[in-house]
Amino acid sequence: MPRHTSTLPAHARYALVTHVAELQAELASISCPRERRTIQAELKAAQARVAQLPPEG
Repeated sequence: MPRHTSTLPAHARYALVTHVAELQAELASISCPRERRTIQAELKAAQARVAQLPPEG
């Protein structure tokens, strides 16, 4: 079972934030509507996981 995102170590947090940035960059260059919808869904899910992260401190 995956860990709740609030317990992620720093390297996992970084990987998740990096994944969001990569999806955003990929989305900017996609012209195929089907592929664009797929990436948008992945991006939305990844952004939701990032939003659940507690503030760093």
